[in-house]
Amino acid sequence: MHAVGHRFILFGFAFLLLNSPLAAKDSAGGTVGRKDAGETEGRFTQNGFLKIDGAPRLILGLYELPRDDGKLAEIAAHGFNLVRVPQDSSALDRVHKQGLYAWICLGSAVQLNPNDARSEQRLAETINTFQEHPALLVWELPDEALWNIWWSRFPWIFGGQQNDLGKRLDAARADTPEATIAEGRSRLNRANDYTERGLWKQAEELYDGLWTELKADNPHPTWKMSRCAAESDSLIDATVRGCRVVRQRDGRHILWQNHAPRNSVAGLRKYKQMVDAAGCDIYPAPANYGVGHSDLKDMNLSSVGAYTDRMRAAAPGKAVWMVLQGFGWRDLSKEGKNEPDANKGRRPRLAETRFMAYDALVHGANAILYWGTDYIEKDSALWKDLMKTARELRALEPALVGGPVEGTPAAAADETYGSIDGQGPRLMLRRAGNHWVLIAVNEYPQGISFQVKQLPKEMEGRTLYRLYSEETQVVTNESFRDGIRGLGVHVYATSREFESR
Repeated sequence: MHAVGHRFILFGFAFLLLNSPLAAKDSAGGTVGRKDAGETEGRFTQNGFLKIDGAPRLILGLYELPRDDGKLAEIAAHGFNLVRVPQDSSALDRVHKQGLYAWICLGSAVQLNPNDARSEQRLAETINTFQEHPALLVWELPDEALWNIWWSRFPWIFGGQQNDLGKRLDAARADTPEATIAEGRSRLNRANDYTERGLWKQAEELYDGLWTELKADNPHPTWKMSRCAAESDSLIDATVRGCRVVRQRDGRHILWQNHAPRNSVAGLRKYKQMVDAAGCDIYPAPANYGVGHSDLKDMNLSSVGAYTDRMRAAAPGKAVWMVLQGFGWRDLSKEGKNEPDANKGRRPRLAETRFMAYDALVHGANAILYWGTDYIEKDSALWKDLMKTARELRALEPALVGGPVEGTPAAAADETYGSIDGQGPRLMLRRAGNHWVLIAVNEYPQGISFQVKQLPKEMEGRTLYRLYSEETQVVTNESFRDGIRGLGVHVYATSREFESR
């Protein structure tokens, strides 16, 4: 769920509600470069990484378009390669000068009703205006569209209607028998109970009856939760029409849809027919501390991986682009900024930022995008942490974009005090040329010692450097042992060339 301006959410303390035109050098010395964003034939690798100029790329992006060109140069130099821009050619020009790509959100313009020639023409004009710009890489569909069908009803369904009817019943006491008022109150309470139990139609019948008997006009007669599923299907149909218009006029640039961390996999899956990439935004830091962004049983940082799995299930065979946290919840409102508890709604720390990125990747994400950086200072610790994390991921790109290797290594944890039944960290093994990279992500909040087994025979005897540390491991009998902090990330590689400079 998105926040102020672009996105908004309710949680604990009132938060509801490269330097040339041709190429930019990333921190690993590679090129986050480009020729023409239209050269995306073949589009994706088998495991979902977008190809640019024929080469698979890890997409690292920001929703924010910095006003300062120096900051644009900074994000390019640290490994970002995609930025969200408004429908403005000058913004595309700015991005292009730094060797970056851009994505444009089409918004509700892509939702077309049948036989709406005027809206179709406006959409076509937008596509024609920007599709030839060399910076353009992606068209985005309306943000969180499916969830907003439901979410837009919430303030009325859970509070607004009940309060309004209650006030009208109180006002009717002057000329209505008390028994009638009491009966009305009883029915209102019963309707409210049905609402809390998800029995929408029963609740709506009682509410509608009360509006009629009170001789009052319901200000939102069509705002009914029982209709949301059908309205979602209608929205999908409208979006499919719009996407066909986009495809007909521009077959080169990809379409992607960001969802809220909500809705059923079955409901989300209906979108697979229209997009090339799908994902959701998930902002769980600080872990399980008054932040209600996840509604899964897992509300900790590891919910990032859990939602990545849901997006893969919702869009099988499509790329998965995850939107991660570039802000602190307290940054989003005056109430938050004045919150006396410094930990409440604080910004993610480096270890948390790093964990969330790697947790998404080991669960199959093909792109990491950050929302909310326009709320933080560009000399803040979080901004620097995002730059550091992007630089680290860019250095790993040759391995990350490679396909899975034959065989699956396993990690087994030693007995410990926690509720862990032998599960070690989640592993992802990749090969880049003659070198190997193994990523281990501990999704448990406590540290564990563990053994990695079933490594490929080609790794036997190889030294594994734990990147950004002095530690090394030697693969012996297709195995090695180590320990990892709670919610920690280890990256092992047979060469330190995968460390960012």
